Amino acid sequence: MGSRLSKTGLALALCGLVAPVASPALSHGVHAASKGASKPVLVLEGEFVASELGGRPLNRNGDAPKATLIFLPNDGVSGSTGCNRLNGKLIRSNAQSTRFGPLALTKIACIGPTKNLEVQMLAAVRATAQISKFGSEVRLLSANGRVLARLQTISARPETGLSLFGKSWTLVSLNGQALDRQNLRPQVTFESNRISGSTGCNQFSGLHQRSAGKSRFMNMMQTERACLAAVGDPMAVEAVFMAALSQVDQISLTGNQLTLKSSRSPDVLIFEADD
Repeated sequence: MGSRLSKTGLALALCGLVAPVASPALSHGVHAASKGASKPVLVLEGEFVASELGGRPLNRNGDAPKATLIFLPNDGVSGSTGCNRLNGKLIRSNAQSTRFGPLALTKIACIGPTKNLEVQMLAAVRATAQISKFGSEVRLLSANGRVLARLQTISARPETGLSLFGKSWTLVSLNGQALDRQNLRPQVTFESNRISGSTGCNQFSGLHQRSAGKSRFMNMMQTERACLAAVGDPMAVEAVFMAALSQVDQISLTGNQLTLKSSRSPDVLIFEADD
């Protein structure tokens, strides 16, 4: 009898040791969250183009206007409504609540499909109470979880990364010649698939496309002011700058210095980011 009891006691003891190992939760790697543990904050970084607004797919072919968002480090955000450029910050109340803070917008007058796209994009951004990410897709959600917009990632640009965007770049060297800092110098800004800026005299803008490792600036438009300066000749700089810019097909970024050059000509444009 004593032997049987000892064997039974041993069996129960062994069962007590084995039971935790057989627990479904542990055997499948499922762990209950600790009470009060904070959920991870969604990391948003990259460039995305709107593929759907208000449940309606958008045309992203060719030169159709495109609405974009660029999520920058430290919760910065910039992009395009398809017409105007925008920039601002994300505001996080907690891990589940993320909205857009006040946005700064350029003031280009938009018409037709471009205007419609801008109205829809701004409505989605302003109503956003939560942002989620599923693979290559970012979703802007309302407070009740309704999908306001879907955005798809744009191919990474390894030669520049995100540091290209959200900055104004000032030309410091034009074809090997340093520019006088006392004069108005050309500037460029990259936002999504667009480039804009100043020649030091006139304003310009156009499309920036990248394919097969080559950059192209297309559909360039420019104002037509006649400019004078007490020192130097901004019109002469403008002519050389725009001619060189039209030939650019290579972009490189090293630290605070941006270089645009051409594989078809000796033109080289070197810029530095404004503080």
